[in-house]
This record gives sequence, C-alpha cells and structure tokens, in this order.
Amino acid sequence: MNEIINENLHHLDKVCSDYCMSGSDVYGILISKEDERFPLSYETIKYMVLKDIPSKIIKKIFTQEELKSLLEDTNMRKIKNPDMRKFINSIK
Repeated sequence: MNEIINENLHHLDKVCSDYCMSGSDVYGILISKEDERFPLSYETIKYMVLKDIPSKIIKKIFTQEELKSLLEDTNMRKIKNPDMRKFINSIK
C-alpha cells in the first residue's frame, strides 16, 4: 500500500510548493493533523488539497479510513466544486 501512496504523492507537491513543503510534508500533516513545524495550518492545507487535486487522485493517495478522518469535519460551504462536494458526501 505504501508503494501506491508514494507513487501518487507527487500530486501533492504542487499544492504547497510556494511554502517549500513537499508532497510528503502535505501527506504527513493531513494524516497526523500536526502542523506546528510548518507555515500553513492543517485546515488550510486540507482545503488547498480539496480545491487543487481531483477526487480521483485523492482516492489514489489516501486509504478509505484516512479519507474518512480527513473529511469528517469538512465545512461544505468552503467547497465550491460540485464534483468534490459529491465526493466528500460519498465518503462521510
């Protein structure tokens, strides 16, 4: 499973590249919810990923359990993309 995840982490690289954060950093923050060492908060990163990464790619990066944890407290008012809204509702 880690091999599959690792081959898809490059999709996360572009999300926070302006803040010198790698895809691995982004993944680690989203899984652990620990953001103290980084310039962006967990919440900010989560919504950046949901905005910038298509749902079919997100499904390849995270396991079903990780997605449930990641999306359980998502504010749907912040999600403008109708396809992403459907995706989030299908996971919850």
